Amino acid sequence: MSTSHRKMYKLNKKVGIFLVLAITYWATGLPGTLFVAQAAQLSSLKDTISTSAPGVGADHTIEFTTPTGVPADGSTIVISMPTGFDVTSITEDDVDITDDTVDLTTDTVCGAVNAAVTISGQDITIEICNGGGGAIAADSAVAIEIGTNATASGTGANQVVNHADEGSYTVSVAGTMEDSGDTSIAIVESVQVSAAVGTLFTFSVTGVDEGVTVNDETVLTSASTTATSVPFGTLAPNVPKVLAQELRVDTNALNGFSVTIEADQTLTAGNNATIDAFADGSPVASTTTWSKPSGTVGSTDTYGHWGITSDDDDISGLATDNWGVGEAAYRGDFINNPLEVFFNDGPVTSSSGVGVGSTTVAFKIEVSPLQEAATDYTANIMYIATPVF
Repeated sequence: MSTSHRKMYKLNKKVGIFLVLAITYWATGLPGTLFVAQAAQLSSLKDTISTSAPGVGADHTIEFTTPTGVPADGSTIVISMPTGFDVTSITEDDVDITDDTVDLTTDTVCGAVNAAVTISGQDITIEICNGGGGAIAADSAVAIEIGTNATASGTGANQVVNHADEGSYTVSVAGTMEDSGDTSIAIVESVQVSAAVGTLFTFSVTGVDEGVTVNDETVLTSASTTATSVPFGTLAPNVPKVLAQELRVDTNALNGFSVTIEADQTLTAGNNATIDAFADGSPVASTTTWSKPSGTVGSTDTYGHWGITSDDDDISGLATDNWGVGEAAYRGDFINNPLEVFFNDGPVTSSSGVGVGSTTVAFKIEVSPLQEAATDYTANIMYIATPVF
């Protein structure tokens, strides 16, 4: 055999051997073995927990995108919680799963539901039921809620208890589905945020001009007052006079404030004559419409009297002490007795409005023709403003 024939023979032999091997590989399925699809990595995998404090219960929201999907053929998604995280109280009702925001129905076993949820050790297994209609398509966004945040298929009542120690821990997502991945959660001590707000409380008394109406009183203020002076001037029989002062409060006290008024005596002159408390010297302890002194001869207490009213709508929230009962309601029990005339049950500013951050207190006086003559009737009044923290 010539050299050229020998070379051709060897080449034909090699080609024949290759063809035989190729046919054999094809028949035995070896090409499928060589080119089988590899599992993909879950993308955008994260586990958001409701609290990172050690040793306390937390809700988990595990989210990921599955490149391959999960068929409805009994394939499973297994959430493996790290050792040291207590999942013993978790039940099927505490687990929800959504596919592109659509909730899958769940139970403990497959049946007329999309998925079955079981818990064993540290693993929470979600089986996509065979023929249950819960197939998850490729590139779907999946969310799994574990804890009290699970409300779609049953209501979650239990939580995964965090590890008792600080640190970073790995949560694995795998199962018989083709895709898998790991993510981490950090357990850290809670951070205490603290702050302080300084106490604010200011109280002011200002005068009120002549010609002002206070608490629906038909008698207008007859003269101007100041923060320290209430000058009634000369009184004429049977001609009532009204003077007033404005009170303002700014405070950040949680429960607001109270302002009381107290006189150290009834109006008393140097000759010991008195203009007594409303009404007729028997101090009225509930809001009462004004009445003139009776002027009974020989009964000096009835010769003249003075009383107090307030624009505040309610005092300490009690309707029985409401200054708005009747028109121009007055009280007389402020002699050596603190009488509340201004109140609010929360923080206010002086510009908050009448009866809230400000009020007007009015003094009304009237004498009969029997009132003893004197030019020096006086009394001192004192306001006491108290914040309630």
